[in-house]
Amino acid sequence: MKKMSNKNSITKLNITKLTITFIYMAFLIILLFPIIIMVNTSLKTYSDVISWPPTWFKGNLQWINYYNITFGDKSILMALKNSFIVSASSSLISVVLSILAAYSCSRYKIKIQKYFLLIIISTQMFSPVLLVNPMYIIFRNAGILDTLLSLVIANVATSVPMSVWLLYSYIEVIPIELEESAWIDGCSRLQGIFHIVAPIIIPSIITTGLFSFISSWGDLIFSRSFIVSSNLRTVSMVLTDFQSLYKTTWETQMAASALSTIPTVIIFIIIQKYLIKGMISSGVKG
Repeated sequence: MKKMSNKNSITKLNITKLTITFIYMAFLIILLFPIIIMVNTSLKTYSDVISWPPTWFKGNLQWINYYNITFGDKSILMALKNSFIVSASSSLISVVLSILAAYSCSRYKIKIQKYFLLIIISTQMFSPVLLVNPMYIIFRNAGILDTLLSLVIANVATSVPMSVWLLYSYIEVIPIELEESAWIDGCSRLQGIFHIVAPIIIPSIITTGLFSFISSWGDLIFSRSFIVSSNLRTVSMVLTDFQSLYKTTWETQMAASALSTIPTVIIFIIIQKYLIKGMISSGVKG
């Protein structure tokens, strides 16, 4: 009887594992399906794209589409360069400012601290569209309209509030005694931030930086509003060039979209171990 019960329990356990595995695979397929459609479309001709029923990686794959958006007359390499400059700069500046702001909120106790943090996070409820007009006037008066600097400032302004909120919860649980020991050894408060606090919260800093990078990489509102010169256009702007009033060249647009995702995928692969550490530490902190 015991053997039978053990076999039944093992069978139930195996069925449970298979069910969970099947559910995971179903979710994975659902998540990857849009990417598969994008890559499949990018390797077709226009006539194949609009034909019905659709085909999947069939016939002569049109790798020429990737050549055209890389080295041809529809090249997006300059746009990728501009987007990387804007995104990397915005991410770096956002992280530095957010560390200082989150540290101040954590270490300098004031009566309205909770309300101040609530005001910071509440700014995320408003659409960036509301900031376009006042920013346009400010940038025009400052003489930095139609420059990559205007995009960097705009993206930093929208990503810092969330970054401050993310970093505050990590800095709050770091014992102040660690900094006090550094102060005794001659460190200033600013040195203590970057030599004591920052190394401890590296996973959360990288997570915050990735959030700022992706947010800036996908920006279209500020790019459309502030950039006029063709040599300063970002990848999000260039992706709209494949659409016209009567026709959308889906094959080249999908090839450009697939190419534009490569930088973010590479960055995510490089820093994924730090993201996992950040998630683990957030689950056990306090």
